Amino acid sequence: MKTDFLTGSPSILQTVFADHAARHGDRTWCEFEGGVHSYASIDAQANQLAHALRDEMGIVKGDAVAVCMLNCAEYFVAMFAIHRLGGVYVPCSTLYSEDELAYQLEHAEVRAVITDGQNLDLVRRAKPAAETVRAVVVLGKAVGDDTVAFDDALAGRSDALPAEAAAVTADDMAMLMYTSGTTDRPKGVMFNQGNLTSAAHTTAHHFRWTAADRYLHYFPLYHANGGLIGVGPAILVGATVVMIPKFSASTFGHSLVEHDATFVPVNSTHVKMVLRNPETEYDRAHRATRMMLGLSLTPPEFSAFEERFATTLMGTYGLTESLGICVIGEPVGPRRVGSAGRVVRGYTMRVLDEEGNEVGPDEPGEAVVSAHQRHGLAMGYFKDPDKTEEVFGGGELRTGDVVRIDADGYVWFVERKKDMIKRSGFNVAAAEVERVVRTVPGVAEVAVVSTPDIMREEAIVAFVVPEPDATVDVEEVFARCDAELADYKRPQYVELLEALPLNFLGKVERKRLREMAYKYRIESTDPAPVGRRGPLPISGEVSGDA
Repeated sequence: MKTDFLTGSPSILQTVFADHAARHGDRTWCEFEGGVHSYASIDAQANQLAHALRDEMGIVKGDAVAVCMLNCAEYFVAMFAIHRLGGVYVPCSTLYSEDELAYQLEHAEVRAVITDGQNLDLVRRAKPAAETVRAVVVLGKAVGDDTVAFDDALAGRSDALPAEAAAVTADDMAMLMYTSGTTDRPKGVMFNQGNLTSAAHTTAHHFRWTAADRYLHYFPLYHANGGLIGVGPAILVGATVVMIPKFSASTFGHSLVEHDATFVPVNSTHVKMVLRNPETEYDRAHRATRMMLGLSLTPPEFSAFEERFATTLMGTYGLTESLGICVIGEPVGPRRVGSAGRVVRGYTMRVLDEEGNEVGPDEPGEAVVSAHQRHGLAMGYFKDPDKTEEVFGGGELRTGDVVRIDADGYVWFVERKKDMIKRSGFNVAAAEVERVVRTVPGVAEVAVVSTPDIMREEAIVAFVVPEPDATVDVEEVFARCDAELADYKRPQYVELLEALPLNFLGKVERKRLREMAYKYRIESTDPAPVGRRGPLPISGEVSGDA
């Protein structure tokens, strides 16, 4: 007989939330745009929506229900209602194009979609591709016969926990989060209820969360940072989520004070943008003594931000597949500025060379992560057993990232081994962009790489080889990407080549292309909108200067 801390336990996040609502229902769960929503009110509405999904839309345990809406209190209601039926919550990016959303709805076999007025048209255009979708719930009033109004769905329903909630276990699939990988379509990462609870325990412990915390939240709830890393620990300890519509660098200090925040997530782009703005009287007048940092900063940037805001930046590293975070820089004890921190409790990280041998201290290699608890890593990839075996085979997660670990156990990120681009905190698979560019008339070959962008981590450059005796309209490349890709996935530059550089095995030399793309690096600190195009330099020479 083997066991772990979740086996046989009813303490999955939804029962924890319901328990908070029963014990201290008046406590504030979330604040948003002037609205204050208690644990009890959100709990009751989640139960009402769960009854509606079951009784009117036929949703049963194991069914996938998508949520495609902007951050709001109702988003939590939708998420919790799905989980209480044992359904599979499928978060959808509101930045998706019609094609991207259609693929996700079809691939996940979604039965119902919950959306808002801003995204209803997108859902309607994508819905025909997914024959499984039989209901659309929309915030506000119903629009046409093909939708159900959110408030109408709740009206007259029982606010008691549905009986199905008692049958939901830690091993039941709970969420299907699509993330960019090295393939031409996003992969559906499968999480069970135990994964969500395990992730909550990890972050609550290492970030020192308590019920008194007020978490300033501006990441989209469909993103791992917003919907996995932040929400879980808040539920676990009974904290308050304070949502604001978007991040603002110019009013960052004021937001900390206005919302009485105690814990704040930032990524390196946020920090750089804030440091460009003048200091204010609010910068040291807040209670946010610790902030979670995603992505890397230079030591001067790191120190300047901590000094200006009298706070402690806690570095992190992780993947969606590792439940968001597996390395954290502790808020106390010795620190290594520039390091992501140390591996969190319950995990082990090995660093391997190309032959699969462990390397020594400070030697770079691929990070391979294993968990000592049964629910410490995601379940794998939906409908993709081959990729699941490749990445999760042997009980370890092959991250595809190159890191080094010093003699004291501090993890230092080096580079991505896989063809992944990091743009404004979002992952972009080169293959995703390449798939779209190949559909442009006259394109024979395409390779997409990144180049440094001082504000947004990396910019996207597409190198295109035309078919013999054909021409490629660069404007058509941009137009096709505009139509079929989310804005953060669109290339900022396109260059035409006579041929792609190949190695002796006939494979594309992406390292050479990254050298060539370096001339397009963005060194301006002007925070241009994501997806800006810039100039369109064209070259016919593979051997042009880098």
